[in-house]
Formats: sequence, structure tokens, C-alpha cells
Amino acid sequence: MSLIVTVNVEEGIVMASDSRLTMNLPRDVNGQTVLECGVSQSDTIYKTFLAKNGIGISMYGDATINAIPISGYIESFINEKMVEGQTSVDEVPELLVEYFQAMSNIPNTGFHVAGYKTEGEKRVKKVYKVIISNGNISNIVPNQLLHGSIWDGESDVLIRVINPHLHFSEDMVAYSPLTSHSIPFEMFTLQDAIDFAVYAIKTTADTMRFQMRTKTVGGPIDVLVIKQHEAFWIQKKSLHI
Repeated sequence: MSLIVTVNVEEGIVMASDSRLTMNLPRDVNGQTVLECGVSQSDTIYKTFLAKNGIGISMYGDATINAIPISGYIESFINEKMVEGQTSVDEVPELLVEYFQAMSNIPNTGFHVAGYKTEGEKRVKKVYKVIISNGNISNIVPNQLLHGSIWDGESDVLIRVINPHLHFSEDMVAYSPLTSHSIPFEMFTLQDAIDFAVYAIKTTADTMRFQMRTKTVGGPIDVLVIKQHEAFWIQKKSLHI
């Protein structure tokens, strides 16, 4: 699994992701196939990509296809299916669905796609959520007044931190709401959006470290910023010795 976060604020869009690749490995035990879940294979996989025309693409879910990291397939998609100066952010979701559904082994993978598109004299934000298995495409930012964040993958930790909760009595009959505080995304600066995206992924990874569960989120955090007329990396892991 993974955790990807996309934050939309007035100044631009921030996309972030972790770097952990886990695999489910089958092995034979006394003639029966046993599935070892969540074996950590690498903390260096790319899940967020800066594609042509300032478009950001993040993936979650199955990170391999036929035991090959999906990052290579996404890079091939960008090179083969996107045209510099032509392919718009509105076209990318359908192109992704067509590309991955044409494979013999369709991955259980989802994507966030974000960028800007010129409409009239304005540069308009676009954020899409794409699910490959059923071809579902959701337009997350239907107008410029909506600010906030979406996240997908291993989201249970973040949901518990942010969403309101109830405290039940020991007999599970009476309950009372715990104090909760909303997050004013509409007041976020671009730096606030960067800090929130990193916080969301780091908090999830740090919490998983102490829980009795598979550690499916971890490694370096890649952070991409998309503004009206430019897109650039705030933080990106690189090859090294």
C-alpha cells in the first residue's frame, strides 16, 4: 500500500507520497500455499511524478505489475501517451485508465492527477482521483472556491487524527463527543500545504512503527508543488552511492 496526499490551496497544489514498496510473497508450507503479507522490499520507489505540461501524478495501491515496480510503467506512460505542449490535465485521467486497463494483469491501483488548464484568460486548477480497476474518475476541484486535501492509501491513521470522535461509556450505551478542531485549509499558504502534506505522511509512518501491523508507509517523502505557470520539486529522493 502507500499514502499519497494532495492539498489544494489558493496559491497552488501540493502533492506528496512515501517511498515504501511492500510485497505479498507466497511460499509453500507442508504442501499449502501461505501468503506472507507486507514484506518490505524497498524504500526507494517513486510514487509521485512531474509529468509533461506541469502535471503531477501520484499513485497508491498495487505498486508492482507482474513483480515489476509500477514506477517504470508510469514513466513509460508519460513518455508514450503525453505530448509536450498538448496533453492537458483533463485528458490524463482517461489516458491512465486506457493505458493500464489494456494490460493483461490490471493493477488495483489509484491515482491523483493535478495541474492547471487555461480556460479563457484564466489558469484553472484541476485535481482528479482515478481508480484503474473500475475506470472511475472523480473531479475533486469543481470550482476555485474549494480548498482542502484528499489522501488515499493507508489513511486510517490520518482519519483518526483529523476527524471528530466519540467517547463511549464502559457499557457502550452512553457517549459524548471528544473535543475536536477543524483545519482551516482555506487559510493555508503554500508553505502550510507543504507542511501539512509532510505531516500527514510522517505521522502515519511514525504511528505504524509502534503498532502491531504491517509497516506499509515509510521511507523518504517526495513533495511536488504545482503553481499557475510552473511546477517544481520541494523534496525528491535521488540516486546516489
